[in-house]
Amino acid sequence: MSLRAGAHDGGRIYQAVGDQYIYEGLPVAPASVTNTLPRDTFAFEGRDGELQKLVDAVRHASAPRGPLPVYAIDGMPGVGKTAFAVRAAHLLADAFPDGTLFVNLHAHSAGQLPVEPVDVLGSLLSIAGVAAQYIPAGLDARAAMWRDRLAGKRVLLILDNAAGHHQVEPLLPGTDNCLNLVTSRRRLSALDGAVSISLGTLAPDEAINLLSTLSGRDVSCEEAAADALVRLCGCLPLAVSMLAGRLRHHPSWLLGDLIEDMADAQTRLDELRAEDSAVAATFELSYQDLPDDRKLFFRRLGLHPGEEIDDWAAAALVGVPRSQARRHLAALYDDHLIDELRHGRYRMHDLIRDYTRALADTDGEAGNEEAMGHLFDYYQRTASLADRQLSHTLRTGIPSISGVPSCPDLATRTEALKWMESERANLLACAQRTIQHGQHPRVVRFAEAMAGYLQQAGPWDRAIEIHRAATAAAQRSADPSEQARALIRLATVQYLSGDYPQAREALNRALGLYRDVSVLSGQASALCHLGIIHKLTNEHEVSTQALERALSLYRHLGDQEGQADALTQLGIVRYWQSDYPGASQLLEQALKLYRDVENLLGQANALHHLGLVRWLLDDYPVAAEVLEKAMALHHDLGNRIGMAEAQNWLGAVWCTTGRYEAAAEAQSEALTVFREMGSRFNESEALYNLGFTLLSAEEHDAAVKYLEEALVVCRCVDSPLGEADVLWALGSAHVRTGALTLAAELLDQSLTLYREMENSLGEAATLNEIGKLLFASGRHTQALEHHELALSLARSLNSPFEEALALAGIGRHAHYEGETVVAIDHFRNAYAILERIGAAEAKNIQRELADLLPGMLDERGK
Repeated sequence: MSLRAGAHDGGRIYQAVGDQYIYEGLPVAPASVTNTLPRDTFAFEGRDGELQKLVDAVRHASAPRGPLPVYAIDGMPGVGKTAFAVRAAHLLADAFPDGTLFVNLHAHSAGQLPVEPVDVLGSLLSIAGVAAQYIPAGLDARAAMWRDRLAGKRVLLILDNAAGHHQVEPLLPGTDNCLNLVTSRRRLSALDGAVSISLGTLAPDEAINLLSTLSGRDVSCEEAAADALVRLCGCLPLAVSMLAGRLRHHPSWLLGDLIEDMADAQTRLDELRAEDSAVAATFELSYQDLPDDRKLFFRRLGLHPGEEIDDWAAAALVGVPRSQARRHLAALYDDHLIDELRHGRYRMHDLIRDYTRALADTDGEAGNEEAMGHLFDYYQRTASLADRQLSHTLRTGIPSISGVPSCPDLATRTEALKWMESERANLLACAQRTIQHGQHPRVVRFAEAMAGYLQQAGPWDRAIEIHRAATAAAQRSADPSEQARALIRLATVQYLSGDYPQAREALNRALGLYRDVSVLSGQASALCHLGIIHKLTNEHEVSTQALERALSLYRHLGDQEGQADALTQLGIVRYWQSDYPGASQLLEQALKLYRDVENLLGQANALHHLGLVRWLLDDYPVAAEVLEKAMALHHDLGNRIGMAEAQNWLGAVWCTTGRYEAAAEAQSEALTVFREMGSRFNESEALYNLGFTLLSAEEHDAAVKYLEEALVVCRCVDSPLGEADVLWALGSAHVRTGALTLAAELLDQSLTLYREMENSLGEAATLNEIGKLLFASGRHTQALEHHELALSLARSLNSPFEEALALAGIGRHAHYEGETVVAIDHFRNAYAILERIGAAEAKNIQRELADLLPGMLDERGK
């Protein structure tokens, strides 16, 4: 049996299938969120007819589980489209047990372009539990994965603030059982099959009821004034709610007082860039009621380039203590000038943001840019602190930024990851703004601060965009080392995404720059990355040379962590070349160094590799022990996918030793994780391992089912080694069921692939299996030749398992020729080997030996 191992080294997940790295850094396993709906509003007025019609239609269609149309909800700004969709979603949530999701497409968000469907799909897949590093880059591929993830599920999806049908269509699930609610300021008549729900403003009596509910006062005694007031607001729910907030906070005011203020405000705001002067007037009244320091705070919030903000960022943006920022945010929330999405995180309505930015323009460019500078400093500094936890790299030279409020205490990897996940969109928005405004030093600093996280969690297309901009910005610097660092960050994401030529070019440029200024640590880093790329492109000798040069430099510098990374890489090269003892020695050295520097991730990676190597060498007890240690470390690190990989291969060890039920359970659990995270490579491995476990347990039909599914996935992800493994296992299955012609075809394909890849262990396993097939077909001489070739390979590889199977095959031929004594000797040797290593196959050999020697079993076999 050959190995298709997914193993780790130095923060990079290595995949023996196809000899490539899937991604660099500790894999991030996002939580599979099933409900991202905003909370329902307590004051929902009107829309009774439209709402009941929608709910009834959906429940009627849901009863027989029939197809559900797309509902397109349109109307003017502030009319309550989102509130309507959210209310409907809360009423219908019980009919969609697999999830209720809300996505803002930002068609009319101030300062932002509409979100591209490819980016929305990336976020949706991440929310659905797919690790970002496994999300494909292209729109079609992401849309296909999204449809696949929702196949057979009942999910309610709100696509809010859509620009048009082109933005929406790629996001729609392919199943008829999902409900899609789309809101837009435009009529989406081109959206195929959509049912349109157009919302107008409230009826005056509905608007008055809303005013009364939100203001907390009975307006029946001021009916005429209430009617005049809501008409001044155009009966627009957003405007009514804001005026209601003012009345609630000023209980002594009469409605007539507010009407007079409204008239004055409309005259003053003609020049402001709001979409409706009456609505702008409501904003102006709320703004004028704020104390002066809160007015400044409010204006500054409008400068934020992202969609959400917390008290830390607000404090940095305005230059106030965090406690004061928290009080301002709470007060603005009470005044209905901002919304609280979840605890401590706030967002402005699009129209209010427009209004706020118009106000901020009056403060002057210098003051606004200074405020933005403080915000960028805060995000860069905190991201750098988080990166220390996530990348396990002790960065130096992070400046202490004066004038910036304190940062969150990101003392653990979990805290750092949580912060980066929460702020990713804001960080990307800030980075994009610095790129657009040509702020070259800031572009470089943002790229550096986000590098570790983007390598781990993506999105890689955005990461490449940012690092390319940072590389161009760094070229304006007189510091060659800064230019080289930017190139290495760019190259890393490029080769993670499979662009090896561009990555190699960038790394060679970086190496040249480091050599020009004699920076040995930089040279070692560039060489180590070049070694990875050469290995990925099957240039193993060149890879070894680069890695050995890197190792020499790290040793000269006394950099133990760098040495461990290089040793791990060299161990993988040896392992790929079938030098398992050599790989084991290098990995042991790496493990010791990782322990010396207390790098838990490195330890887990090295242990994982060592466990796989010990399994290949048929040392099953040690392999199981080492893989269990790797699992424990990955668990402590919160590395869900690393833990599942170790569990998958621990199951393979258990299968070899006959613990089929435990093995199948472990591999099934791992398969679930891989599918939840969208890890297709690992999914193929788990399918293969589970299929082989079932085959070993003689559950042939179930085994073939999983193996055929594994073959499809292997070909889908272009994994020739995985394909060879599955073809071998399928051939073995058909040998056992007597379908010898099909088995011969599959095994021949497998042997060809193994030989093309120079995979000696796979070749030996296939030769033994073909030998069994030939013997069963009556071609005994050819069978002997295949077993003898397998025996020679197995002994050269120090593979006791395949050696024993070859000896048994030779013994069968000897028995056929009438050489019973020779046959018994071969079977005894095979049995002794398999019993010594603890392989379950020993029982099968024991039975064959018993047929040769009736009643004369070895004492240890009783």
